[in-house]
Amino acid sequence: MQDSNSINPNFLPPSAFYFAVKFLDTPDMDSSFQEVSGLKVALGTESREGGDNQFIHYVPKPPTFSDLILKRSLLPNQNLNKWCKNAFENFVFDPKDIHLSLMGADGVTLASWNIKGAYPVSWELAVLDRASNELAIEALVLKYSSFKKEPL
Repeated sequence: MQDSNSINPNFLPPSAFYFAVKFLDTPDMDSSFQEVSGLKVALGTESREGGDNQFIHYVPKPPTFSDLILKRSLLPNQNLNKWCKNAFENFVFDPKDIHLSLMGADGVTLASWNIKGAYPVSWELAVLDRASNELAIEALVLKYSSFKKEPL
């Protein structure tokens, strides 16, 4: 029997993939993205002096999460745009739970994460150059309270 933690010699990393982003309570905001970053959790530490002042003890602090950055070619999505506009222009925030999936070129889910309490904090359009033949890329930055990797 093969150990599930051993290296699979038949595994090939995916060479073509995309990310499916599903907003759990608002399916008309669902989108696909070509690049995702910021799924990061870190524990800080706090120093405490030992009883005899010869040692410093470090105790963990609650986890912190990085900003989630989603990038894609500029595509219209009225409901996603409205959600961002409410945050940026009206200062009205509606945190959403998100299911993020790494999809293979064949549409099969390779990995997925559940993200809790996400809301927009930044939107950016990449540099546009009329002499370039590149797609217009938008980046949406979200704050979130936590995430968990889902088993397949």
